Amino acid sequence: MTHPAADAVLVRGLDVTARITDTVAAIAAQTDGGILLETLIGRYVLNGDARPVWLAIDGRRSVEQIVAEVAAKTGHPVDEVREPVLDLCARLLEFRLVEAVSAADAAGIALMAAG
Repeated sequence: MTHPAADAVLVRGLDVTARITDTVAAIAAQTDGGILLETLIGRYVLNGDARPVWLAIDGRRSVEQIVAEVAAKTGHPVDEVREPVLDLCARLLEFRLVEAVSAADAAGIALMAAG
């Protein structure tokens, strides 16, 4: 599995709907604080450990900034969370739930969000 570059900016897929799994307990086996992601062709459940990563993916933060954000939110050292976060980002990219955008696109997203 290839990890995204540390300076890559990830944006959630436009066709992805996210719901807290507490509302879909019948579908998800492990619902503890997780998130259900739905696309036109599939459903994916992120457990509670993956939730801070998903929430940090906003089209403005680089992968390395996501790692730092998750470390800050969880209270774990950056070196401890880096590999799991990179693995999850790689899986999200693999399933096309997120995509890496160029620096110019990320700047455009930030401008639209601000304004």
